[in-house]
Amino acid sequence: MPRRSVPSRPSSPVADSSSLVSLVSFLIRKRRIMPTHSTPKPPAHRGPLMWAAPTVVVSIVMAVLAFMYLASNINAADNLHDFPIAVVDQDSGTTLADGEHFDAGAQIAQGIVDGIDSDQFSVAEITLDEAQQRMSAGDLYAAIVLPDDLSQQLTAWGAGTLSATPVTQPSATVLVNPRNGSGGASIGTRVGEQALAQANSALGKQLTTVVEQQSAALQTSLTGTAQAALAQPLHVDVQMYNPLPSGTGDGLAAFFFALLLVLAGFTGSMAASTVIDSMLGATPSEMGPAYGFQPFAGLSRLRTLALKWGVMTLISLVVATLFVIISQAVGMPVDHPWTLWCLSLLMILAVSLVAQTVQALLGSAGLLLNLFIFIILGLPSSGGTVPLEALPGFFRWLAGFEPLHQIYVGVRSVLFYDAAWDAGLGHAVVTGSSAIVVALIIGVVGMRFYDRHGDSRNPRLALAAAAL
Repeated sequence: MPRRSVPSRPSSPVADSSSLVSLVSFLIRKRRIMPTHSTPKPPAHRGPLMWAAPTVVVSIVMAVLAFMYLASNINAADNLHDFPIAVVDQDSGTTLADGEHFDAGAQIAQGIVDGIDSDQFSVAEITLDEAQQRMSAGDLYAAIVLPDDLSQQLTAWGAGTLSATPVTQPSATVLVNPRNGSGGASIGTRVGEQALAQANSALGKQLTTVVEQQSAALQTSLTGTAQAALAQPLHVDVQMYNPLPSGTGDGLAAFFFALLLVLAGFTGSMAASTVIDSMLGATPSEMGPAYGFQPFAGLSRLRTLALKWGVMTLISLVVATLFVIISQAVGMPVDHPWTLWCLSLLMILAVSLVAQTVQALLGSAGLLLNLFIFIILGLPSSGGTVPLEALPGFFRWLAGFEPLHQIYVGVRSVLFYDAAWDAGLGHAVVTGSSAIVVALIIGVVGMRFYDRHGDSRNPRLALAAAAL
C-alpha cells in the first residue's frame, strides 16, 4: 500500500531557520501595509511651539542687549573706580615779607589728594616727565600741573589788588590725554576742573584774609573787583597732551576700526560657513525660488572645519588689506600701515577661527553663542567709548577676556601711540595668538571625537534616521 504523503506545513517567519531576520523583515512589511490607528501630529506651523520658540529666544536676546548697552553707559560718573589721574606739583614756594615760607603748590596738591574719593580715583603725585611717560603709554587720563612759580604768582596777585602795578593771574593746568578716548578725556577734564575749583576756593579765602589784614594796616578798603579777584585767584587752563590729528574722530577711530575687525571675523566666518556647507551638500542651497541640495561631498567634520579655516585665512588676508587701504583713502592717519595690516590679519583670523570652532561644536546654537561673545557682551565692555574705569564691575570683568577690548587696545596703540608694544599692542598680539592656538586645538579634538562616533553631516542619512 503506497505511503500517503503528508503535505508540508508552510513555513512561518518564526519557524524559519533565520528566524530573527525573517521576523524583523515580516514586522517591517506588516507595519508598512497595516494602517495605523495613532492620531497624526498636526503640522508644525500650527503648533504653539512654532510661535513661542522664536518669540522667547529673540525677546531674551534683545532684553540682554538692552540691559548691557544701557547699564554700561548711563551712569559713568557713578561707576568710576580707580580712574588714574596725577598731581604734578612743581611749585618751589616763596618767602613772604614777614619771613614765613609760603608753598601754595603743596597746599593745593594735598587738598586735591585728600578731597578726591580714593575708591573712584587712583591719584599719583609724580613729576611732569613721569606723567608724560604714562600718558604716552596710555596709562593716565589727566594730570593737574601746578607751575614752579605758583606761590610767587599768588603773592604778586594779592599785592596787585592794593597797587596799580599790572600783574598776571596765577594759573594751573589740567593736562588731558585725548588718545585714550573722548570719554576718558571728558572725565579727566571734569575731574581736574572740579578739584582745582575746590582748591581755588580754599586758597581764595586764605589769600583774602592776608590781603584784608594788609589793607587794614594801610587804612584802605578792598574794592568789589579786588574781592572777586582774590576769591578765585587761580585761572584753570585745560590743555591736550599730544593732541590727535584730524581724521581720528576725536579718538573714536581706534574703536570703530577694532569693531570692523570683529565684524569681519564674526560675520565673515558665518557667511563663509554657510556658503561652504551648501557647496559641500551638507545644507541646502537657496537662491530666489531655486532650492536644493548639492551632492554630498563626503568630507568628515574635521576636514570640513579645516577647509573653513583655510578659506577664512585667505579672506583675512584680503579683508585686512582692504581695511588698511580704505582707512588711508578716507583720510584716517595711519603712520604704521604694515603693523596695522599685520594686527588686522591676526585679529580677523583669531575671531573667525574661534567663531567657526564654536559653530562646528554646537551647530546652530553656536551662532547665538557667537553673537553673545563678539557683539552683545563685547561692545559695552570694549572701553572704546566709555573708559573701563567708568564701567560697572561686571563689565570690567568682561573686558579681561572679551575679544573686542583686546583688539581695541592693540589698534589704539598702532594708531595713537606709535605702535608701542607696552601701550597695548603686545597685549593684543599675545591674546590674539593664544585664541588661534586654543581654537585650533579644541576644533581638532572636538571634530575628531564627532567623526569617531559616526556623527556624519550627510543630510540624507539624517533624513533616513529621522524617518525610522
